Amino acid sequence: MQNERHHALDNLRILVIFLVVLLHASLSYMTYAPEWWYVLDPQRSLFFTGLVLLIDVPIMLIMFFLAGYFTYASLAKRGPSVFLRDKLVRIGIPWVFGSLVLAPPTAYMIYYSRHFPVSLWTFWATDFWGKAYQQSVYWYLGILLLFFALTALAFSVNQRFAAWQRSVLRPTWRFFTLFVLAMTAGSLWIGLTHPLDQWSHIYVLVFQPARVPLYLGYFVLGIFAHQRGWFTEQGYSPTILRWLPLCLASGLLYLGWRLTLPPTVNTVPSKAIATLLFNLFSFSSLMASVALFRAHLGSETPFWRSQARNSYGVYYLHPLILYPLALVFVPIPVSIYVKAFAITLLAYLVCWGLSAAVLTRGPGLRRMF
Repeated sequence: MQNERHHALDNLRILVIFLVVLLHASLSYMTYAPEWWYVLDPQRSLFFTGLVLLIDVPIMLIMFFLAGYFTYASLAKRGPSVFLRDKLVRIGIPWVFGSLVLAPPTAYMIYYSRHFPVSLWTFWATDFWGKAYQQSVYWYLGILLLFFALTALAFSVNQRFAAWQRSVLRPTWRFFTLFVLAMTAGSLWIGLTHPLDQWSHIYVLVFQPARVPLYLGYFVLGIFAHQRGWFTEQGYSPTILRWLPLCLASGLLYLGWRLTLPPTVNTVPSKAIATLLFNLFSFSSLMASVALFRAHLGSETPFWRSQARNSYGVYYLHPLILYPLALVFVPIPVSIYVKAFAITLLAYLVCWGLSAAVLTRGPGLRRMF
């Protein structure tokens, strides 16, 4: 049963990373796309706006939850020093390399796709360190490394945390409700001055300020869920019939609210409703996804094993393939639905192949990926 549980959660991570690729592809074709997005196709559709709004809500929070879920067992087995040393290799080095070497040419796509008369070298030496600074998808690795370091520190200095024994404790609906409300309150507090979709950075860490409480909350929830035996044979197991309807209903309500409310309406009540629906959809998506994968998609086959082994590599590489593909497809006279499907599938397959052939086999690289 332990292996089945791990396979289901590993397979869920695969889906989430595919959705990350799909999200980044869809942004090129959405109505009201961010002005700074790397490649914007002249053709746009409200369909992709809705798709982006829905996918963007739960995917990274599920990633933080899954990371937290597997953290304590690894930390307790290896000890904080070995645990942190491993994370510095697997997360720290790829984060630094991605942020300093891969993010600049990715960000340069904003200029290149719009034919700005600025060279990559000039861009890197000037605007990248100022108004155009970002870390592309590698921001997640920096935040995750911080959470791993804080958890290892807590394990080192807090004896009660270090001695925390795993036991089965089923959560109540009151617990779920309080978690969603706590995440809503934290996000709304910051969201009064920073919209949910706004990006910012403090020194070397890049993040969306209104979602920081959610990053931490879902990571900690993952640790708690593991230590309380969630998703085990004796522990709590979410059911599809209970969570999928809630996921669909909250998703539709959130989408309807975001699409029908005029952008100029920024009152506290409107932000509170949007934030509550955002968090309800996030949490129900997590539970519905776990329920679905445990019930129907928890098998281990050569296909799933290869996907799981290379999911990190796909996440890491896909901006380098996806955005140039989106630019290549701009002048092609076909439907944007065909374009979005093509660049998503091509980027995913190419990154899967590169990860399998290079990242997971190259000397030194396979320790990271």
